[in-house]
Amino acid sequence: MGKIISKIVIVHNVENELAANMARQIRRWLVGEGRSARIVASSKEEVHCVSTWGDADMILTLGGDGTLLAVARAVQDLGIPILGLNLGKVGFLTELSPTDWRESLTLILRGEYDMSQRLVISFHVLRRGQEYYRGYAINDLVISCGSLARMIRLDMWYGNDHLGTVRADGMIVATPTGSSGYSISAGGPLIYPELNVFALTPICPFLHAFRPMVLPFENDLRILVLDADPDVYLTQDGQTGVVLAAGDNIFASRAEKRLNLIRPLHSQYAHKLKSKGFVRES
Repeated sequence: MGKIISKIVIVHNVENELAANMARQIRRWLVGEGRSARIVASSKEEVHCVSTWGDADMILTLGGDGTLLAVARAVQDLGIPILGLNLGKVGFLTELSPTDWRESLTLILRGEYDMSQRLVISFHVLRRGQEYYRGYAINDLVISCGSLARMIRLDMWYGNDHLGTVRADGMIVATPTGSSGYSISAGGPLIYPELNVFALTPICPFLHAFRPMVLPFENDLRILVLDADPDVYLTQDGQTGVVLAAGDNIFASRAEKRLNLIRPLHSQYAHKLKSKGFVRES
């Protein structure tokens, strides 16, 4: 059981008219239920008005996982619980559907829900000893080339332990939440979402010299870019990022605050894996 929810911020993609219409419909329903609700239209690149959300009990995102991820990064420091209503294709992180949201929200508003606490990556990039970029990643950090089929070289440390030098098309640093995304497509493992670990998954490593591995997030991860063509990128959750240069150091650690995802009491991880095609019944 969770706390009773009274103040809600509804966020939808500014370009999604279906989501905008549903946001207005849900807001009317919430007001009728005696709750305070306001609507914010944002994009995956920029989430607006975050500094004014501090008193919210919950953020309701309307869209797919991409909308939820963008909002989650923006409010990471505020620690506001998030609930997603799926209007996208996969919707692995979102819990509600356009057909049953009233029933589920009725229970959630009165505290009948679980809270899934997820590890978040906090990272920064150092260039010639100066901080060049910093941010959060909910799903993954990916270092990769652009459209050209070229390998990059990365030197990797876990705490004081030198993991080795890797030649590959790229490297994925995935949270348990993100293990079901790009990481698994590149051969990485599925990880139970509430574990305190991360996965390192190389993208097409040369001669398979570096195998995917899972490590506890007790020490920092450091990745040194040894070679970088003009189109080597670091991306957060596949949405935003920065161009890297040879000599850049990426430092990744566990963020102080976890992401709080509201989960209906009937939601089960194993069932979700089956419904999304990750596990097949025999």
